[in-house]
Amino acid sequence: MTINNIALRRVDGDIAIPTYGFQMSLDADSWTWSWSASVPGEAQELVRPGSDGEPVEVEAKVNGVPYRLYAESVGRQRQFGQERIAVKGRGKAAMLDAPHAPVLNFTNTQARTAQQLMTDVLSINGVGIGWTVDWNLTDWLVPGNTWTSQGAYIRAVAAIAQAAGGYVQPHDTEQTLRILPRYPTAPWAWADVTPDFELPSDVVAVEGIDWVRKADYNRVFVSGMANGVLGQVTRAGTAGDSVTPMVTDALITHADAARQRGLAILSDTGNQAQVTLTLPVLAETGLIKPGQFVSYLDGSQARLGLVRSTSLAWSFPKLRQTIAVETHS
Repeated sequence: MTINNIALRRVDGDIAIPTYGFQMSLDADSWTWSWSASVPGEAQELVRPGSDGEPVEVEAKVNGVPYRLYAESVGRQRQFGQERIAVKGRGKAAMLDAPHAPVLNFTNTQARTAQQLMTDVLSINGVGIGWTVDWNLTDWLVPGNTWTSQGAYIRAVAAIAQAAGGYVQPHDTEQTLRILPRYPTAPWAWADVTPDFELPSDVVAVEGIDWVRKADYNRVFVSGMANGVLGQVTRAGTAGDSVTPMVTDALITHADAARQRGLAILSDTGNQAQVTLTLPVLAETGLIKPGQFVSYLDGSQARLGLVRSTSLAWSFPKLRQTIAVETHS
């Protein structure tokens, strides 16, 4: 049995924020949490941005597990004769995006690995801006004067990750960006995957299934540009006779980058289903995040899938999480 509890507090001053309702969501195509809450009118000063426009940092504890967030917008609403404040915001990584971060031009004048390139993005004149990278891809060398990008910090970070079929996921509380492969294991090898979580059938409800039919590509050409390589990536054990359109990226400068990008492209093919599951925030699982493998029962059949999005909804005393799971047949 899990006793559900959501606690919200302002970090500056460690002041509790009374809360009527709370929602939070994250998906594989986002690099930070989005959240909203309904709080009493008298709590407005606790969440309203300061005179300098800087958002208020808050901490949400979900069954005791902390998440650091920023309150970016505040609106007044009246409900059942009561004044309430609707608060919306994003996670800590919002500070790396507009309007909180400047638009900059990034380039590499010297040879750097992709991981070093990402660290350079999160620096000013060689001095870090306070963020670190948890790198979970195979690194590769990028020759000098190969790559340019314009935008906020997070846009450049996401572009580097995408070059090798990766994506960005935030740390719960720290100023750390996790760089993860979109497919840790190719779907045709999922039979050998040990799931991160086996979900009990008595608490999981299948809310919906969207079937998707994609072309059965088994080969892709991945190309760099000025200092790049041309990679021919073929699914092992196939004839490589179904070729997807070529993908070009300036950061494809090594076979390791081409292989990882090709794996992500070829994995997103064939018959798929996006399955929506709703379940409590169990003590055994906590909040299940994108990128984790789950096993669940579809009738009497056990199925394995990769979580692509997570959303949390709390209205006392009910707390539920809804996950979208990518499955392959």
